[in-house]
Amino acid sequence: MLRDRPRDRGESRRIQQLERRLETDPSDHLAAFELVQALWEEGGREEAVRRCRQLSEREETPTAVLEPAAIFLFERRVLKEARACFERLSAQQPERALPYCFLGRIHDLLGDSKAAFEAHGLSIELEHDNAECYYRYGVTLARNGRAEEAEVYYRKTIALDHSHSKAYTNLGYLLDLKGMYGEAMQLFRKAVQCNPHSAEAHFNLGALYGESGFHDRAIREFRMAIHLDPESVEARFNLGLALYERGELDDALQEFKRVMKSDNSHHAAQYYAGMALYRKGVYGKALKILQQVLRYDQENPSVLYHIGVCYNRMDQPNKAIPPLKRVTEITPANGRAYYYLGVVYDKAGMVDEAKNSYRAADALSYKNGPQRAVV
Repeated sequence: MLRDRPRDRGESRRIQQLERRLETDPSDHLAAFELVQALWEEGGREEAVRRCRQLSEREETPTAVLEPAAIFLFERRVLKEARACFERLSAQQPERALPYCFLGRIHDLLGDSKAAFEAHGLSIELEHDNAECYYRYGVTLARNGRAEEAEVYYRKTIALDHSHSKAYTNLGYLLDLKGMYGEAMQLFRKAVQCNPHSAEAHFNLGALYGESGFHDRAIREFRMAIHLDPESVEARFNLGLALYERGELDDALQEFKRVMKSDNSHHAAQYYAGMALYRKGVYGKALKILQQVLRYDQENPSVLYHIGVCYNRMDQPNKAIPPLKRVTEITPANGRAYYYLGVVYDKAGMVDEAKNSYRAADALSYKNGPQRAVV
């Protein structure tokens, strides 16, 4: 019997009904798996996985339940138990390709690429017209650095299934990496057309729009990706970037803050939050964030430069000198840094040092005025 805990008063009626069914008939495997799904959907995720493990290990679990249980475990990356399930399924139904498709992915994720390729090859032999077999083989090839071969398998997937959104998405990603932006854009659009509910497809299309400078379109796609997957940290970050590029600094800052709340190690969001505050002229808060960024990226010339500018804008030129001087040491061809270093030396009353910095800026053909130097 799966039930091994007291009933929580906060449980939903659905969970209570399923547990009563199991109390009445412990061999009701369908109810057992429905309970796994209900627990997961309502936040009892650790218990859902534990119960699914128990269900998958029972010899009497029928194929109709074992297969979705195996997929559930695979999607939660409970790989060893999932592998055992798919091995049982392949023995029970040796003519089916599906178990071998999943075994290929599992072997790859567990670090056995040879076994992965063998399993994928067998899946295609069993069902040579099954688009999913080619798609999953392509995923494994791409993961192992064999992008050209992966491209062939993604194209074969699309030839067999013109509505395979994930194949369009993954092929578009490979072409994007190769600099084939036009074809990649078409593929991402096709992915969205085939599956408008795919957060990944909207995200990739938004990313390519952003890279191409179409920030309005990028913002629309990222917002759709977030609507479909509210937990997507990268969609929020990229939405923040697109808003930042379009000059909508308040909205961008809110997105970066949400990213940092979800992932306090997301240093790029932290950097751009600081830069958004800098561009808004809130130099004290920008300085605080940029100093935090500097703790893990001590030689970043952009961070150092903007810290120096913040100090200067706060009328603390002496504190501005060390970070700006460090910028000139890290990037000796940075005329802007030499010029602005001259500005703060001037304000600090260090006339000779200021002259030397201005000369260095002139030698690097940097002759812009102070208002341009701080952009």
